[in-house]
Formats: sequence, structure tokens, C-alpha cells
Amino acid sequence: MAFIAPLAGAAVGGGLLGSIVTTAVGVGINLAIAYFFPQKIKGPRADSLKAQTSRYGEQLTRWHGSIRTAGAAIWLKGNHVDEHVKTERQGKALGPEVTTYSYTATFAIALAWNGPASGVTRIWADDKLIYDVSAEALQDAIDHGTKGIGIAKGATIRVYLGTDTQKPDPDIEADKGAGQVPAWPGIVYIVIKNLPLDEFGIRIPNIEAEITQSSIASYISNALSPAVQIGGQCPIDTRGNYAVARNSIWDIPGGTHRTFNWTDVDTFRSVLLDERNNIVKSDLSKFQIFDAATGAFLQEIARPVDYSSSAYFGSPADDITVNGITYILECAQMGLTFVFTMLNAGTAGNSYSVAWAGESSFTYDLTCGITVGPEFGYMVRGSRTAVVLVDMGAVTLVENSVTPPGLTALISACFYDDDSDCVVIVTANGDVFVYTPDLSTLLRSSTGHALTVNRDSSLSRRMKNTTDQIMVESGATSTGGGATWWFYRLSDLQLLDSFKPQDVGYVNSGLYSNLALNPGIDMAFGINSVISGSFWFLPRAGRQPVNLSDVIEKECRLAGLPCDASLITTEMMEAA
Repeated sequence: MAFIAPLAGAAVGGGLLGSIVTTAVGVGINLAIAYFFPQKIKGPRADSLKAQTSRYGEQLTRWHGSIRTAGAAIWLKGNHVDEHVKTERQGKALGPEVTTYSYTATFAIALAWNGPASGVTRIWADDKLIYDVSAEALQDAIDHGTKGIGIAKGATIRVYLGTDTQKPDPDIEADKGAGQVPAWPGIVYIVIKNLPLDEFGIRIPNIEAEITQSSIASYISNALSPAVQIGGQCPIDTRGNYAVARNSIWDIPGGTHRTFNWTDVDTFRSVLLDERNNIVKSDLSKFQIFDAATGAFLQEIARPVDYSSSAYFGSPADDITVNGITYILECAQMGLTFVFTMLNAGTAGNSYSVAWAGESSFTYDLTCGITVGPEFGYMVRGSRTAVVLVDMGAVTLVENSVTPPGLTALISACFYDDDSDCVVIVTANGDVFVYTPDLSTLLRSSTGHALTVNRDSSLSRRMKNTTDQIMVESGATSTGGGATWWFYRLSDLQLLDSFKPQDVGYVNSGLYSNLALNPGIDMAFGINSVISGSFWFLPRAGRQPVNLSDVIEKECRLAGLPCDASLITTEMMEAA
């Protein structure tokens, strides 16, 4: 059409009119060019459709109770994300032509491997809540007329609870072929279809979900043998693969029994399993160190001052490792005197030595125990209304009494959680408070419980039962088997579960004056009265990792299908 403009100008003639007409014709020609040959503008586009998937998917979870768990990617449609191209004009009909690209993905995420679950109540994508059918969300909708949180526009979620009767997912079958996909009985998983990926950087986000399971059929316990004849205030501890009471050591979970050469068995509240798998016990004049794996004697350390002429009332201790150095802080009552002693040891294999010792100016309640963080050690005062903070960085005893704000009753337990760097205080009425390490700021609380919570030095040191969860025991000592165990999520103090040990068939299930939790094995350990100790493996809101490849291969074998799980897992993980 380039020849039109000169011919039009010549036909109209010269002068002003000619110039105007020529200009008008030129504009019309430009409009025609814009219409038939529009300017093309393209938006940002992904360099590759290769999926960038979550790296959470290397292990599945065995779980009990209610947990938030990371998922494992087990399928991605076509092994790539889907690109959607949209072309339209901007403005009026003669505007530029703009092409935009958007991306979605259809994929499956396995959440756990011991279904069926009672439900999948919440789902997060890169910590953004995209699905919420929890009781709280439904109650909020009822109270305020709002809607529950749903998934992103255009996407759908199918939930498989891991039942024995669930069928293969139709989208996975359409991609892999009919009859080529297991139903995954026992696996709790979700299929997310057409999830928009633009806000996630054109990648499959990390998927986490809250799953619940209400059955208590699999609660198990183990009465330990031989019987250890000890009183209700006997020293106990559990950590890693071991449990210890008096001079007895048990391997977990089998309960294999050994003894270590500690003859002063009547001393109470003076046993610690440290991070080095050592047993640390103390008395009036010395500390002794034993190997938890063998019971062998390792080391003896004399106290800077020998209190052998004093009455000994116990010595709770706790330890923490900072920058490769393990510190043990002990508070011992020698007659009317309370003595703090700090032990430390360098890298693994080094012996302990006394860093400092000092007599405190305060009176303490030993039954509340001691707990240690990187900045402070925490010891409940005798009045049980205040906590003394011992400076862990000082070269001598430096202590400061603090009354935590907001308490509703006397303190029964004080526990430092190193994962969240906070201090948990449980009061005698069952209320729970979470503070900053210096106890100056109340972060959150759960109050109004009206329970009876007894002091327990072992539970104070070992209150955490699994990741982000603590346990509180309530019940009066006269109620025998009437104890109740309460499980809270530490991050928001939501009550996750509660039950009476006697109601779920636990052996030796009465109220325990010494109870310790082992978060690594999801187990409680206790001694009640003068009978044998017990392990309780608690299907509360706990997790145990299971290799994803093992799960996939087993389910394929059960379905009669060939499967190279390592290849599937590798493909999914390498796509990240």
C-alpha cells in the first residue's frame, strides 16, 4: 500500500487544501496499517516449562493426631507446567496487539503414609493459606457471615484420605494410562488441578497441609523389665535412644536393660542425659559421668566445695551446646544453701570441667526443675511466683529474679525451647504462657483451664513431645489413674489432643510424679510409685519420616504394577 499516498496527493493538487488532504490520507493509511499489521507486544515468558517443584518431597510422614506436614510430589501432569497464551488488543480496535503468558500446574502431593485420615483441614502453598475447612474457619463463617478460604481461582483440589477403598485419580490415569496408576490405599494425598503459578515464580510451590486422625487404636506402651524398685521422686531422663532411672539404662524402643555403676541410688533429681549421650549424676561432693551406650564409667569431677556434712535435697540439671561447647547448669540444695555449678566441655571426646560455682542468694523449688537456654538458665523460686535467670555467658554466678507478666496461678513448670527460642511456663491451674527468653514479654497464652498440674522436674526439662508440640499432665495425686495428658501446638498454643492414659490401654497408666518426653522417638517415659518404669509410644500429633521411594514401590507391588521408584523420585526432584 506504499504507492497510495503519492497518487492521492497528486489527485487533490497543491496548496493548503492539498497539504491537509494529504495529511488526512496519510493518517488513514497509518490507521489501516495499524489495523491490518498491528504492533505486537509480548509479556514476560518462562524460559522453560520444566517444572520447578518443591524439595520437601523426599520423605513421607507417619503421624497421629493433628499435624501440619510438608508434602512430597508424586506426580506432575506431563512432567511440565502448562503454558497459556492470550493475545488481545489494547484499547480500541486499532491498539497494539499484546500477548501475555500465564502458567498453571496439575500435580499430586503425598502427605502421609498410615491413613486413613479423618480429614485434610488446611493447605498452604509457600506458607500462603489456600484451603481451609477447619472447625475454626467454619465457626468464623458462622459468626461473621464470611466464607471459608478456598483455593485460587480456576484451580480445584481433590483430597484422598488414604482409605482402603479409594480409587485411582482420574487425572493421573489420563496422564499415565488406564490401569497404570495405583489407588495408593493408606496414602493421604491431594491432587491440585490447574494451580496458577504466577505468584509462585512459575514453579510448583512448597505444599504443606494440616491432616487429622482421631483413632486411638494404635496407642502402644511397654512395661520395662526388670522392675526398678525406686520411690516416686526417683531421678529419670530420656533422650535420643536411651532412658535412665537411678542406675538403670534402657535402649529405646526395645527396652534392653543395662546398669551403670552408681551405688548412691537413693539420691533423687540428679540424673541428666546430655547431648553427648552421657549420663551425668551428682551428689554432695562430686559429679560422675557414664556412657549411656554401655554404662561404663567415664569421669569424676570434684565439687569446688565439699558439702558432705550437709543434708542433700537434690540437684536438677540441664545442658545446652553452643558453638561446639556443651554447658551443664546444675542447682543443688545443700542444707539451707542452694549452689549453682556450671560444667563445660569442648568438642566431642573432651572431658567436662567446672567452669564456676556459686551459692545463690535465692531459695528455689527443686520439684519445678531447671531448664537451660543459650543466654540464661531458669530456676523457679520457692514462692513459685518468680523465676531466677542465671547468666550463661558470665564467668561467675550472675542471677536475676524476674516475675513473668500475666501469670494466673503458681508456677508448676518452666521450659526453654531452643527451636523457637522461647520460654514456656505452665501454672498449677493448667494455663500455658510463652515468653521471650528474658521473660519480659508475654508472646501468647492459653488460659482458663481450671486443671490441677503438679510440679515435675523431669517434665520441665523434657516437656516437648515432638516438633512444635508440648505436653502437660494434669490430675490430683489422689486420683490414681485419673491423669490426663494435654498436647498443645507451641507456635499458637492450639490444643491438639487430650486423653487419659488409662483409657487407651497403657500399662502403669496412673499419675506420674516423674514424667519425661522424648521428641526424637515420640515417646513418654515415666516411673510411678515403686513399680517398673514404662515407655509409652504416643500416637499424638507426632511424625516419623518414611522414604518416599519405599512407599511408591510397595504400593505399586500391591497393585501389581511395575515401578522404578528411584527414577520417579529423581525425575521429580531434579525438576526443581
